[in-house]
Amino acid sequence: MIWIKTALFIGTIVTVRYIFSFVNHDGDQKINKMKEIINFTEYLRVYSCDMKMSFEEIYEKYNFKSNDTKMIINSMINFLKDKKSSKELLVYINNIMYTSETFNTFFTEIIDYYGCTYSDILDKKLNFTIEEMEKYLDEYTIKHNEKKTLNNRISLLAGCLAAIILV
Repeated sequence: MIWIKTALFIGTIVTVRYIFSFVNHDGDQKINKMKEIINFTEYLRVYSCDMKMSFEEIYEKYNFKSNDTKMIINSMINFLKDKKSSKELLVYINNIMYTSETFNTFFTEIIDYYGCTYSDILDKKLNFTIEEMEKYLDEYTIKHNEKKTLNNRISLLAGCLAAIILV
């Protein structure tokens, strides 16, 4: 009888912790997506300004880690060709990436000036965009880590409480 209660107690704690880790995983996914967008923007800056490659060539050459990022960059190419505004791209990115709208706004502004400026100016603008995205990512990471730590503590306490109630 004691083994059943012990197994139920431990199983309840593990289950509650797993539920909270799933909540934390969502924030980790967002951070990874933001990092990949920043990496692509840096890659775009280097190959577009220094190597004078076209956006399509850069898209083909870049090794994407996420299919979502690949989809938004592909749509970005189409938006550039069709000369659509960054607001339309922002809506599209928000629907696919689920990252913060503030972060996405920094990225979508690229289509407003990409291809319209000289290499030096484009380099400076892309650098500025990268810096702004990195600042936002750093702030989001700090908040997420604090939330993650709090969730981990709460999950242990909630798991123990639920286990005590069940047993």
